[in-house]
Amino acid sequence: MPQETVGYVKLEWTCKRCGSKNVGTTKICATCGNVMSATDQFERPAQPALIKDEKEIAAAQAGPDITCKYCGARNRGDAPVCSQCSADLKEGTARPAGQALGAFETTAKPAVKCPYCGELNPATALKCQKCAGSLAPRPIDQPPPAVKSAAPPARTGLFAALGLAALAVCVFVFILMSRTSDTLAAVQGVQWQRSIAILGFRPVTHAAWQDQIPADAQPGACTARVRRTQSEPAPNADKICGTPYTLDQGNGTGKVVQDCEYQVKDQWCDYTRAEEVVVDTAVARGTADNPQWPEINLLTGQRAGDRAEKYLVTFSSDDKRFEYEPKDAAEFAKYRINSRWKLTVNGFGQVVSVEAAK
Repeated sequence: MPQETVGYVKLEWTCKRCGSKNVGTTKICATCGNVMSATDQFERPAQPALIKDEKEIAAAQAGPDITCKYCGARNRGDAPVCSQCSADLKEGTARPAGQALGAFETTAKPAVKCPYCGELNPATALKCQKCAGSLAPRPIDQPPPAVKSAAPPARTGLFAALGLAALAVCVFVFILMSRTSDTLAAVQGVQWQRSIAILGFRPVTHAAWQDQIPADAQPGACTARVRRTQSEPAPNADKICGTPYTLDQGNGTGKVVQDCEYQVKDQWCDYTRAEEVVVDTAVARGTADNPQWPEINLLTGQRAGDRAEKYLVTFSSDDKRFEYEPKDAAEFAKYRINSRWKLTVNGFGQVVSVEAAK
């Protein structure tokens, strides 16, 4: 997805010695004089604003700052030699860059309360405007409070119980399916049904892209719809961009970017064409052992389609009834009324297999 630059913002860094916040482009803490080290991280400001000054924008575009190999001084990314010791910066180390620091938000942030005097300060302030104290939430060297592991919510126990119950049900079903017994039974009744689909041509409505409509179809109404996305502009395309976010430039500034793409629209249309479909079904049913195919009367342009057949045999044994579906007519023909059979039945009362009684 192509990335577009919105602009540049100044970042911040927090002094490890005194906890004060400093503008990202400064190299020395304004409160205690501590030098920002190469391992200190830049942070997104509470209320970022795009840089307007052309010189500052050029500096932001110079690339990551370079730390001198010999004296440790922090230099601008496009500087050829160290500003402090004049050493060749080709042997220096560039700060890491490219890390995403979160969304670029322009909405006003609430005032920050000074932790020392209680004065309310603008969200952009680095020091308290009354007592000059650091507005960092806590000193940088103060460890965060220990987090006690919370007890698992009661819902977790409920889910576990439900899972065990479901497992128990599955095991119970498996046992009933696996447990079988044999019984002697007689054929009490038989049923059969045979059907033939009747095919004919009818107008059928479909939808497709306008350039994919078959030549023999009748076009219908069309609507604009997104057909594809791409990185380059195109006719009938809408530019869609995501939420802007900030990338660390490694020099105290952040580049605000957004991911964009172009949604190309096209015409999605209904169309109608004559197609062969099932227009009717002829059905024959019976309760005797002589299944027959139904008679069909075909009109002009019609033809017989797929055939389907279904058979059902009802057995009785000691006042119990069992139903069984033979797989075809040949098997169905074996089950004469009052003939006796050995049934294998599972725990649910379903007939698993049938054998002739000896």
